[in-house]
Amino acid sequence: MNTRSNLVKLLGVCIFLGIWQGFAVLSNTRMFPSAVTVFIQLGYLVKSGVLLENVLSTLSKGIGGLSLAVFAGSLLGIVCARNRYINAALNPLIAVLYPIPKLALYPIVILIFGLGAWSKIIQVSLECFFPLFVQVYAGTRAIPKSILWLASNNQVKGWRLLRDVLLPALLPSLLTGLRIATPIMLIVMCVTEFIGESSGLGYLIVRYSSYFDPASALAIVLTFGLLGLIADRLIVWTRTKAVFWEKQIKL
Repeated sequence: MNTRSNLVKLLGVCIFLGIWQGFAVLSNTRMFPSAVTVFIQLGYLVKSGVLLENVLSTLSKGIGGLSLAVFAGSLLGIVCARNRYINAALNPLIAVLYPIPKLALYPIVILIFGLGAWSKIIQVSLECFFPLFVQVYAGTRAIPKSILWLASNNQVKGWRLLRDVLLPALLPSLLTGLRIATPIMLIVMCVTEFIGESSGLGYLIVRYSSYFDPASALAIVLTFGLLGLIADRLIVWTRTKAVFWEKQIKL
């Protein structure tokens, strides 16, 4: 069954690439390069070292912002779920701020933090905070009361409660939130690197587009997709190993 599923997935990819290649050949325009041309250009960028250098630049800032969002979202999610007064105070604020398109705040973020790495890190953390907060909050509230009562009866409090009870119980929700937030991080990094940057994958897209080199620009877009796929598979693998007691839903 697993082999058949993998073959079906491979067939879907092949059909997509075939349609792309066929449309490129029929359109016969340099502005819509074929799949083969894009993959050749991707190989050249890898071989030249340009791709790796800019991937590291993008990921260093993106992972920094994502880590900040994980810390803040997890901490505030647990606190709000465990304290009804803090929850009541912050709930209206979260409800109002969540729907706001945080990229609309990027010009203000630039004014405060400048065009350097920190503006990207802060912007990523703003975008990724809310899905992580919601998942951790829901995961904490879903912990069975019997487990919390058992911990209370055994005088498990403070750091021990967090380490031995809360974190293991809400780990599935945290990893789900991370799986949602990681593609958001890549999207935000791509968009923010369009402005005032001299390195990173987003910068390369703008540069190659200005050179009328769509094959190279699409190769960078494809790189974003591959990075997202790798990150997603790593999170799924981590969930399989770390949350071994829970039935996995594979996507």
